[in-house]
Amino acid sequence: MIVFCVMLTFLAAIAVSLSASAHPGGKAALTHFYQHVQTLKAHFHQVQRDNNGNVMQTASGTFYLSRPQRFRWVYKTPYHQIILSNGKVFKFYDVGLKQVTIRSIGASLRATPARLLSGGTGLKQAFKIHNAPNKNGLDWLVLTPRSNNAQFKTIRLGLQNNQPKVLQLQDKLGQHTRITFTHIRINPKIPDKRFTLHVPNDVTVVDSRNSSGQGNPKHNQTNGTRNQFNNR
Repeated sequence: MIVFCVMLTFLAAIAVSLSASAHPGGKAALTHFYQHVQTLKAHFHQVQRDNNGNVMQTASGTFYLSRPQRFRWVYKTPYHQIILSNGKVFKFYDVGLKQVTIRSIGASLRATPARLLSGGTGLKQAFKIHNAPNKNGLDWLVLTPRSNNAQFKTIRLGLQNNQPKVLQLQDKLGQHTRITFTHIRINPKIPDKRFTLHVPNDVTVVDSRNSSGQGNPKHNQTNGTRNQFNNR
């Protein structure tokens, strides 16, 4: 199973939060990206390694982004999984398991590396942000969570020509995840239907928005309820 928090990494709304003139290097590159990108499409390749450097899993797929809060992250291998936000709710669809999990946007992104591209005060409150030396032609940012409860120790973002190219994460178990972005298209026209999830009738829908971290999440399996979730 692909690590759930890793799948959330690149899925936040983009907003300007750093000053390019005051922060050269990776911060300036990221700011330029914030200022000039409204939509984005890219392919990605993800490699997860254990603390000894052994490959645990590889994955690949396609990513779509439309500011401020719409995205679609599709894992094609090794498992078919879809992560989607229509700007109001967050949905995780495991096609093989025939299950959709629904969460609020805030709850889904609060303690994850997605804060990297959330911008605003939430980014600075969640992470200590530092420029790192240019390496392999990339401008690097290093983010360290301020909270002791964060699931990741460090996050590194490498940008080239003001575009995100590499995302590296190290968790508290010493595992490393590297996500490489290719075939990047800036400001393509992305139809609204890309940010809508149509759930088949035989799929179980689990709505976690009202669980408040207590008890069992609400399961919704009726066709009427499922059709409502398709439109939310």
